[in-house]
Amino acid sequence: MIIILPIGLLGVSYSNLPDEIKLIVGEEQTLDLNLPLPVQVSSKENIKIKEPMSVILEQEGKAELEVSVLGGIPLKTVSVSSMPYKEVIPGGQIIGIEVHSEGICVVGTGSFNSNGKEVNPCKDSLKKGDRIVEVDGVKINSKEEFKKAIEVDQEKFINLKIKRNEKTIDAKVLPKYCDEENAYKIGAWIKDTIQGLGTLTYVDPESSTFGALGHGITDSEFEKIIPISTGNIMTAKIDSIRKGKAGDPGELSGVINTNAKEHVGDIKENNTRGIFGTIDQDDLNNMDGQAIPIACQNEVEEGDALILADLEGEGVESYKVKIQKVAKYTSEPSKGMVIKIVDQELLNLTEGIVQGMSGSPIIQNNKLIGAVSHVFVQDPTKGYGIFVENMINLDTK
Repeated sequence: MIIILPIGLLGVSYSNLPDEIKLIVGEEQTLDLNLPLPVQVSSKENIKIKEPMSVILEQEGKAELEVSVLGGIPLKTVSVSSMPYKEVIPGGQIIGIEVHSEGICVVGTGSFNSNGKEVNPCKDSLKKGDRIVEVDGVKINSKEEFKKAIEVDQEKFINLKIKRNEKTIDAKVLPKYCDEENAYKIGAWIKDTIQGLGTLTYVDPESSTFGALGHGITDSEFEKIIPISTGNIMTAKIDSIRKGKAGDPGELSGVINTNAKEHVGDIKENNTRGIFGTIDQDDLNNMDGQAIPIACQNEVEEGDALILADLEGEGVESYKVKIQKVAKYTSEPSKGMVIKIVDQELLNLTEGIVQGMSGSPIIQNNKLIGAVSHVFVQDPTKGYGIFVENMINLDTK
């Protein structure tokens, strides 16, 4: 008997399959591959298959899983990699975040008066969004360093190394004397530091590492992930909550404690899935929460869950949410699930998800499954969540 399948259906099935699946070693997990055809899985390696779609990865490492349809027609080979069983302390604490960019960011350019004439020295050399990383071969990471470099050789060209849209370019600029400020300038508005509020997602007590936010820190001027040179997380106190509404998700406002004693940890990495770094040992020792297991995305299901947040300064509280959609193996890792706030106490406080709640841990079946990452602007009671497996692998070791 010859079986003929629509090419389009096979194509959809193939495209829906991930290239890689992560499983926690030794735990039985049911694979939900979201395919329009009944499928079977098989493997010659260290994967134990108990039912057609129930598997156990028996040891750490990588293996291959053969996915077939209609009793044996090969569809795709999927790589399976291990996630060791891990327990982390879920967060929920509001933290102050301060990052210093790699180089200095150009916010804009403009003209000024020099000896009575209007000049714009960097008009054709710099653009909004550029990052100046070197001046005359010397690395620059602060506005103060840049200012000193300009004033060293007055009325002489300076050589700039600039990063623009992932490319590195060279430029020459001639500083000019500014009548108003009595100093030499090139006509660029720059900044080197960004501060804000966010939520701690988890701390790994074994490695003293943390993850937070569930999305990267971007500059509102450029809407790009900021490469950082250094960064810190600090304690913070909320002083007001602007409730969300359709078209305006609201935000948390507060005070970041910049005193050295309030330093909590160092940020080592900023990327699309969050901020990651190391936490101070004293702060780790003082954390109240109990460690709980992490879950891989195969374990996440639609239905009841909790998020953790400290919105009133009286400690971390849990609030009820519904997971309305689970998009496993999505190409947008920070949008793995859609959650809806259903807890009336939280709705009374915020009307939903507000800016500053990004990173709030999501708990289901007493496991950390992910974190709040984004809010729906037109409906702040809803938002996206990122799977914790997409954050935990980016820890700074």
